[in-house]
Amino acid sequence: MYRHRVLLLLAMATASISRANAAQLRAGVAKVEITPPEKGTPLSGYAARTSGSIGLLAPLYARALVLECGEKRMALVSLDLIELPSERVVAEAQRRWGIGLTLLAASHTHEGPNFPSKRWPEPDGGKIALRRTEERILEAIEKAAAAMFPARLSVARGEITLGYHRLVMQPNGRRKPLFQNPERFPIGPVDPTVAIIRVEDTDAGTTRALVVGYACHATCQGSRNLLIGPDYPGAMAAKVERVLSTSQGQDARATIEPALCLFVQGGGGSVNPLFQQLTSDDPTGATMWKKMGEFLADEVLRAVRTAQPIKGPDEIQWRTKTLTFADRWSTTASVPVEIATVLLNRTIGIAAVPGESFLALQTMFKRDAPVEFPLFAGYTTCGGAEWPDYIPDIRSAAEGGYGADYTTHIEVGAAERIVGQAVIDLFWLKGMFSDKPAKK
Repeated sequence: MYRHRVLLLLAMATASISRANAAQLRAGVAKVEITPPEKGTPLSGYAARTSGSIGLLAPLYARALVLECGEKRMALVSLDLIELPSERVVAEAQRRWGIGLTLLAASHTHEGPNFPSKRWPEPDGGKIALRRTEERILEAIEKAAAAMFPARLSVARGEITLGYHRLVMQPNGRRKPLFQNPERFPIGPVDPTVAIIRVEDTDAGTTRALVVGYACHATCQGSRNLLIGPDYPGAMAAKVERVLSTSQGQDARATIEPALCLFVQGGGGSVNPLFQQLTSDDPTGATMWKKMGEFLADEVLRAVRTAQPIKGPDEIQWRTKTLTFADRWSTTASVPVEIATVLLNRTIGIAAVPGESFLALQTMFKRDAPVEFPLFAGYTTCGGAEWPDYIPDIRSAAEGGYGADYTTHIEVGAAERIVGQAVIDLFWLKGMFSDKPAKK
């Protein structure tokens, strides 16, 4: 009996020491404005635009979340931009602050700057403007890394349908694009899921950041719009931040830091918003982006009340890989795709994929990922590889349409290989593969 008691006490002491030595999760958040000049800035997303911006609808921001656990440090930066492959930001974040992985998640707003571009008024074609934007993004990462706090992660899911599948099947078995849907007919498939990761300051007991994932093109304003703005993701983030910061500011226990909301675009390459400005003279059209964003914000604020803390030890893991594909229309060109797969606390699995992924990639990843909370981050870069443009799944590539068999140049089957690699990486990170054959 005495021996059993001694063994039990030793086991308890060992567990206590193990918990004490376990690395604790820390986080930092920051927001920096990245709005370009209000007038004359070439806008992104619509080739038919021939003139630059004429004013400002709402500011653009870079919102940075830095996570640290032991010697591992990573950053997620949500950007009110159409896309941003930036080798410089990734390299500088590593060199200056030891951040081993930087994910640049673009909301894909079509009302942000198009740089570099031949239409920039400066002779450098927008390269200086791009560099200024990169500096502002690095400033956001620096501020986040300089103000770390003990953190806890929670997860929640909401559900709201704000988009429709924009490739409509025809009698001949082919699809054609439907870029506008004024009747808001619920064309599918879409994914109504709102994925939410809450970052809590465990000392203050407050929410410091929400990461919100949703799959739908940020094109509420349409091609006629010449005002700079963040589209519905920016409206969603602004309302969530305002409501959370105001409600937490009423807590008299301590000085409350404002909460941030980071948007992660999912597989929105084949999904258009139900709320769109259809004509430039429509007095209600100019507010469609805000209406849709606030609908999404309301669902986020409702769903986050159900968030459940992740149990188990804190841990940050990731793998990166560059996959090389053939060009669909060329016998000599190739298309590199640099992806990152992240595993947080062995519960949250993130697939970060550049380019405009069709919804099917998100669906496949959520189905096959060996984690409780999968998050597909489309339009997200982790380095300086070229932007791969549209990435359709095999069926979509066969059925055709915008982004499926034109305005795409990646080989058929690339989508399935990309998702498969992300799933493989998650199994690796969970220790379920070995370097050698298993023994009998």
